[in-house]
Amino acid sequence: MKNKRMKKSKVVSNIIFNIIALISTIVALVFVIYIYKLDMLPSKYLTMLFASIGIIYLIMLLFTLPRRMKTKIKVVCAVFFVIFSLVFGLGIKYVDKTISFIDKINDDLSQKEEYYVKALGDSKIKKLSELDNKKIGVYTSASAINSEKAIEILGKKSKAEIVKYDDLILMFEDLSDKKIDALLLNDSQLSVLDSELSYMDLSLKQIDGVMVPIEREEEVIKIVDVTNTPFNLYIAGGDAYGSINKVMNTDVNMVVTVDPVNHKILLTSIPRDYYVLLPSKGDNAYDKLTHAGYYGIQESVLAVEKLLNIDINYYAKVNYSTIVGVVDAIGGVDVNSDKAFTASDNSYHFNKGINHMDGKMALRFARERKVFNDGDVQRVKNQQRVLEAVIKKITSSKTIISSYTEILDSVSKNFVTSLDSKSINRLVKSQLEEMRGWNIESQNLVGVSASEYTYSYAKMKLYVMKRDDESVNKAIEKIKTYFN
Repeated sequence: MKNKRMKKSKVVSNIIFNIIALISTIVALVFVIYIYKLDMLPSKYLTMLFASIGIIYLIMLLFTLPRRMKTKIKVVCAVFFVIFSLVFGLGIKYVDKTISFIDKINDDLSQKEEYYVKALGDSKIKKLSELDNKKIGVYTSASAINSEKAIEILGKKSKAEIVKYDDLILMFEDLSDKKIDALLLNDSQLSVLDSELSYMDLSLKQIDGVMVPIEREEEVIKIVDVTNTPFNLYIAGGDAYGSINKVMNTDVNMVVTVDPVNHKILLTSIPRDYYVLLPSKGDNAYDKLTHAGYYGIQESVLAVEKLLNIDINYYAKVNYSTIVGVVDAIGGVDVNSDKAFTASDNSYHFNKGINHMDGKMALRFARERKVFNDGDVQRVKNQQRVLEAVIKKITSSKTIISSYTEILDSVSKNFVTSLDSKSINRLVKSQLEEMRGWNIESQNLVGVSASEYTYSYAKMKLYVMKRDDESVNKAIEKIKTYFN
């Protein structure tokens, strides 16, 4: 009777061991499939990984499946099967997260423009319904391409009378004089009110708002083999937090020229107020580069291509949330400042030399321009320093391993790029195969301050930076050396 119970117990134990082995083997196979699908590991690493998994599992199965094998050995193998299942299960989670991340940042950039209904700060109006049968001013010049759509959407929510303006200053003056009761305006117009028209001292409060979907424009990318061919990536940094799909001014305009063979990167920064041609708007459509972002990322790309006489292969769009999120995800960055200064809002003091910064501090450092005599020129230098610090830290194996999921989480919400998934995979694979550092150089365009009419605001002069031909030509020649 005792022997029968022992035999029955051993049969049950063998079944349990076999089930554990089967589940663990399935998990390992799924992990192998995911790794292969990811296509980021170099062939030599793939071969080593797959061979190691195969040999280890074969040995453990040989010690687990035979009925006469000692129970103690099977128990040890079962423990290893459970451990490997947990490890490979976690690996599947990481790989799936990576695949989802790449798919997300490669999604079509469905851009939207936000319009706000705003009244004077001391107005008694508190909600949209109180504007029924009252007057709302809207700037509707040829450059305000989405204003009519915004009016149409607002019309479904309000019975207010729309008063159209082709003169932005007059519209703000009429609001101040209470000839109209509110405004329907976008971020670009608010930016002008806060800068060039700050003397008007208008205090506004938000009543409501509408989002205007923008039709997808024809793509402007030029695909190359990024593992053996130099390429230009345009980075457009929006001047706002939140959704990356919002149309906004581009405070950061940087061309990243990558030489993947010699592991060199050249950062070319262009001041936000550079006076450039908007190619799709006509032969005389000159405007600030920052305003190009309001006509879509494609317009910014075309303007930079025209200015530097180069091809932009890919673009990436980021905003304030991207910078804060990434820097915090990697545990902060060490940024080298060439001068000591205190931010204009007194939020931070920066020492000359190395400063350890969290996300908000790095963003303040990259945005500051008011305290510098050369304003935007110094700001673009500081933006480059922040980007260099981020690149150096992210490409260190320690940071990638310890902060991998945090980096993906922070970037996926506030980052979009036209760099296709295959190119991203090839770049990562190439980096893992060679494990070489990158030599980073930087340059920035300079110019002359001026006051000019712009395409976006044709009836008022705005501050712009006129191009310095010597500066532009030097930048072009430097970029060309990376393609030689």
